[in-house]
Amino acid sequence: MSNLISEVRTRGEFEDGQTFDEFIRWDGASTSFEEQKKNMIYAQEHKVISVRQALVLDSGVEVDIPIHEPLNILPDRTGVLVVFNKVPSKFSRPQAPWFFAFPHNAAIYNADGSLRFQLHSREGESSYIGAIHCGAMPEHPEMLGVLIGTVGHDPEWLYLVDPGSPELIPTGKWIRY
Repeated sequence: MSNLISEVRTRGEFEDGQTFDEFIRWDGASTSFEEQKKNMIYAQEHKVISVRQALVLDSGVEVDIPIHEPLNILPDRTGVLVVFNKVPSKFSRPQAPWFFAFPHNAAIYNADGSLRFQLHSREGESSYIGAIHCGAMPEHPEMLGVLIGTVGHDPEWLYLVDPGSPELIPTGKWIRY
């Protein structure tokens, strides 16, 4: 049995019993824009009452993850990187290991759903891990990037995430958006 992640699947239910399914695969394939748009429009008229996210492994096994923030599949497919907002989603668990507050508000979870480690921002208490950087980093294909922001200051600094270490790697690059 393989423990590599093949996709992240999101299932939700509206108050009227209608359900929706969305996915993103490790190779970038995902639910169509049209389907996502249809779900968003429906959600404007009908309250979402539950959301479930799961890692789908190559073996077909589904591993529930009680987090509503995006689950970003690592390049080696052994886990996911999650960047948490300032407050947890109403569908997430509001305590560690399922939520981490600023400034160390990101974590990597293994394919079995266990916490690998919480990431550590080097920028101090007035900083936060803002987002996944999906820009071109051809010199680092095996790593994801994250943007570290400092409250009240632009731009954000780009750091690399080593899936084997909680310490972020500075690149010295500013990212303006």
